[in-house]
Amino acid sequence: MNVKKVKELIKLFKDEELTKLKIEEKGVKIHIEKGGIVQSSSPAAGSEQSSGGTGEDKPGTLEIKAPQVGTFYMQKEEGSDENFVNKGDTVKKGDQVGIIEAMKVFNDVNADHSGVIEEILVGNGDTVEYDQVLMTVRKEGE
Repeated sequence: MNVKKVKELIKLFKDEELTKLKIEEKGVKIHIEKGGIVQSSSPAAGSEQSSGGTGEDKPGTLEIKAPQVGTFYMQKEEGSDENFVNKGDTVKKGDQVGIIEAMKVFNDVNADHSGVIEEILVGNGDTVEYDQVLMTVRKEGE
């Protein structure tokens, strides 16, 4: 990782008002963290947001986490009311549940587990951090 890349990450950290950033690339680890209050925006139309749990306290509940830092989008197209998934939808491992935009690059967010979407913890357009829980999934049959 070169100095230019590190400077870009620091700029992204400041511009997106993140509180924590962890990156590992080619054996180099970078961890940036600052204190502060994180504000969340309201959920997108057609979605529901939980009261803040991460799903870890419920047996049979698994998490879908952000694979990177960026802006999370749950709508299939800009301005659309159609989300990739909504609370109560059944997903299979590998199904697309959203998109994260980072530095003008759009990356798919896919379900790591099969099951039913139990909670959606972020809203459309929210800035997310690496490894932040986006959704919880109840295992099929539980």
